[in-house]
Amino acid sequence: MIVYIGAIEGDGLTVATADPATGGLTVTDTLADVREPSFLAMRGTTLYAVVEEPEGAVTELDIADPAAPKVRRVVATGQAGPTHLCLHGDHLAVAHYTDGTVTIHDLDTLAVTDRLRHDADEPHAHQVVSRGDWLVAVDLGADAVLTHRVDNGRITQHARCDLPKGTGPRHLAFHGDTAAYVLGEYIPGVTRLAWDAGAFTVTGHHLVTAPGAPETFPAEIIAADTHLYTSNRGENVIARLDLDGTLRQSVPVGGDWPRHCAVDPTGRWLYVANQRSHNVTWLPRDPATGELGEPVGSVTVRGACMVAFA
Repeated sequence: MIVYIGAIEGDGLTVATADPATGGLTVTDTLADVREPSFLAMRGTTLYAVVEEPEGAVTELDIADPAAPKVRRVVATGQAGPTHLCLHGDHLAVAHYTDGTVTIHDLDTLAVTDRLRHDADEPHAHQVVSRGDWLVAVDLGADAVLTHRVDNGRITQHARCDLPKGTGPRHLAFHGDTAAYVLGEYIPGVTRLAWDAGAFTVTGHHLVTAPGAPETFPAEIIAADTHLYTSNRGENVIARLDLDGTLRQSVPVGGDWPRHCAVDPTGRWLYVANQRSHNVTWLPRDPATGELGEPVGSVTVRGACMVAFA
């Protein structure tokens, strides 16, 4: 399996192979000309990476040969500090943490067709997720999850779901057709949301840390089968929860400051990008029970912050 590893203050975009039998990663290439690729998205033979710099940009790469990505172009977003992106129909959407703006880009040219700044004193758009006709944005500074429409390249806000002040919502994961879970960075917990025709309703909240845990700043959430996984920075663990919010495990990641995690296509391994310890580790996962084991391997990637499978 081909794996792309994004980084902040690292050496660029790392290309690796993963052995589905052992989970082992082997680095095969590093593209130094892909600057600050903190988050990645792909469709077909194209890979997109944000350039998380004060003067934001998006890098587009050709992955017709997945093992040998080639940069096609780098296009400015016109906004500060992009941190997340997704494909949405015929457009690319980019979330900008620094100024709380979502930009919409034409896929043919990558030119910005429209932009929307979230309504808050200090908005910090942290994630964008495509869900059918809807573009969902998670804003840490606004303490809200917002739903937008994108029509002919124009973005308009449709609905807003406010969370308790100070939650600091960072990332969201859908589960099925009617539920989603949003992870708080400042209040380390998962808020359950009901999803219906472009709007969210809060239905519950659960902590992702055990009593007595050190100060924790969760980063990533995954909904896999009937389990939730969160990467908890500070505590440096992966938390496994049931869909009802029951905390089942807190497993050490074998590194420092786990920013992103991903389950591989076989469901047998969970990979963790540890930003401060400059490594990617892998943990065995039981596909039937969701249970995680201790890390069994590590590979060095400076500033590692995201793992994506081709």
